Amino acid sequence: MSDIHRHEEPSSMFTTDQFRPTSPSYFHLIPTCLDLFMEHIYPIMPLVHMPTLRASINRPLEMYEQNLLYSLCALTSTHMSGKNILAPGPPSWEAAGRFFLDECISVRQRYDFVEDKSLSAVISSYLIHTAFFELNQNRKCWYYLREALTLGQDLMLHDENSYAGLAPAEALCRRRTFWILYVTERSFAILRHKPLTLSKTPEFPTTLHDYELPEIHDGFMRLVNSYHLLDSSFVDSWNEASSAPASTTTYTALQRQLNRPQPSDISITDIQKADILVTQQWLRLIVWQSSMRQGLLSSTAEDESMTFRYPLKIAHSLLDVISSLPTTSIEVHGMGIFEKIFEIGNTMLDVMQACGTSLPNASYGVTQDPFEVFVKTLSQTPNSQRQYANLLLAKAAEKPEFQRLTQTLTPTLSSLAQDAMLPLPAIDFIGYPSSQGSGSGSSGLMAPVQRQWRGSIVGEIGEDGRYKVSEDAEEQQALWADNAIWIPETVASGSDDDGMVGGEDGVWIGKVE
Repeated sequence: MSDIHRHEEPSSMFTTDQFRPTSPSYFHLIPTCLDLFMEHIYPIMPLVHMPTLRASINRPLEMYEQNLLYSLCALTSTHMSGKNILAPGPPSWEAAGRFFLDECISVRQRYDFVEDKSLSAVISSYLIHTAFFELNQNRKCWYYLREALTLGQDLMLHDENSYAGLAPAEALCRRRTFWILYVTERSFAILRHKPLTLSKTPEFPTTLHDYELPEIHDGFMRLVNSYHLLDSSFVDSWNEASSAPASTTTYTALQRQLNRPQPSDISITDIQKADILVTQQWLRLIVWQSSMRQGLLSSTAEDESMTFRYPLKIAHSLLDVISSLPTTSIEVHGMGIFEKIFEIGNTMLDVMQACGTSLPNASYGVTQDPFEVFVKTLSQTPNSQRQYANLLLAKAAEKPEFQRLTQTLTPTLSSLAQDAMLPLPAIDFIGYPSSQGSGSGSSGLMAPVQRQWRGSIVGEIGEDGRYKVSEDAEEQQALWADNAIWIPETVASGSDDDGMVGGEDGVWIGKVE
């Protein structure tokens, strides 16, 4: 896999050198974050009982409740990075995400978090892990995932006996939390060559919360089952932790299972579909790469999945997936899904270089160019454009035989200002950065069109970074007052730089004019 995330990590335990809890408060975004989480993220992370969480913001919160709430807001905000933040206060969703991350870390310092044996502690650590993944802070990301795994094991989430006597809603949240940790650990083990810790598993969840539609459960279980195909022996082989050779039969059987079409008789949301189908194609690539490492590939293999050109078929399958889905159903997943798309596109270029530069579109019944679609998809957010789209373009631009791929993108995508570009490292075969420095390619991308996301309160942040009050500001101000929420006394009292004030009892009051 391409190791494209390494960079110097912040030395502070917080996300910036500034102690963010002393900065202007963005707690007024909490109701908006809950709405956005429920709409865009809950379908793929249905871990919390939303009615209970929503009710909690109308009363004083315990420390462990603040911990969960702030981590959820941090995750939601970082997933919205690159979208217009139609609310006063933070200049961007990423700034809001960093604020809530730092608040969460600060809360953990104010009580004995290590002794917090609640499910909220496990979920919070998992959400922090995902938020740091979005911010490309990999050491922190790995630390909090391991923390979530450890806390989950301490709660015996892996032991079926631990679910006896629990209320149905509590048991369901616990089962889903275990299986999301199971899926994430396997994904991370493959992406970052990390060891597995989860082996024993409880039964799959089989029920729904009373406020959920059936597709929530169906989509969640389809994703779990995809990763369940790759057992610990496969991951150990992938990470070279085991010397036991695998057979061609094992890998062809895996490919056949991963290549099965998703059942059409069960309805799932587009957000879930994007996660499941992109992951399905990425796992096909992982199995192929493992086959190559084992020396099992051949130009004359009877099974196409055992040939060197198989990633071209995977790329066209991914093209079909992307073309069938709304743009927003992909981008709300954040950097994880973009990395999978990048890996497939990156390997496609490697195979084209090794086996010939033509893309046999006619063989797969398509007329679109996968490279063009991948680059445009990877340009949907500033972070994904910088980390993935520009890398893919730079790699193609370095090779004369691939320059035709970038020429079709030039009229619409290559006018990005040079000061917005980062150095573009050369990429060697199968995606590892070259030691020879950056390539010569200079193709860039236009900054993606900013989409307005629901959640406007009294104005918006313009392109110049300044907050502009809307004409109906007074009416919207009243809505703020209706949605007042509890925040800790230590950060609520007094007035902040942006005019937010809290009452002496810690309840947020409003905005000073």
